[in-house]
Amino acid sequence: MDFVKALTYPFDDENWLKKLGIAVLVSLAYFIPVVGSIPAAIILQGWLIETIKRVKDNHPDPLADWDDFGGIFSKGLSPFLASILYQVPTLIFACIMASTLILPAMGGESSDMVAGLASVTGGLLICCSCLILFYVIAATLVYAGGLIRFVDKPEFGTFMEFGENLALVRNNIGDFLMVALYILLAGLLIVVASSVTFGLGSLVATAFMAYFTAHILGQLAQKVSPGSVPQV
Repeated sequence: MDFVKALTYPFDDENWLKKLGIAVLVSLAYFIPVVGSIPAAIILQGWLIETIKRVKDNHPDPLADWDDFGGIFSKGLSPFLASILYQVPTLIFACIMASTLILPAMGGESSDMVAGLASVTGGLLICCSCLILFYVIAATLVYAGGLIRFVDKPEFGTFMEFGENLALVRNNIGDFLMVALYILLAGLLIVVASSVTFGLGSLVATAFMAYFTAHILGQLAQKVSPGSVPQV
């Protein structure tokens, strides 16, 4: 998979300024809580899906157009809802962690009891933190498998086919981990860019990560999906 190509491919498109400009404007809605951030997330998810498909199909202009906002929103809705559903266990673990914080207060006037319950709380917090970290990594990989399959099977149920999604990841674990590493590196690049531009880079961070992630996942889809168009 080509890291540099994922960074530079939009600029091969004669309409790159328009496409990326709209992406930046949509991403700025993230600064409006709920009423702006949720629709923006869904729309960018749909744009990402369409770009993944174009890369997978070896489209000459892989960066998706913005001609049909309704269609883009529709494409992004299922992946957005699935991403929330995948993180429900994380919320449950977080609630358990929060509830353990009241344990020391149950020790009453006994300092020994308070100390003992505080130790129990610390152990539970460590265990829950480890479980959350493990689950988030596993869920993200399985979700990515579902996202790759969703390109060819655009149904919400695709994300619920955990066995098939897990099998795709397991059979191509090296490629999925490489994609994860590339996305992490891209995130570090935007952090560096934001720091040297006094925060201005953060204004384009969401759009940048969307177009970069789309191309990397498109390359992955092209590599692991049956019937993909060979890359030229």
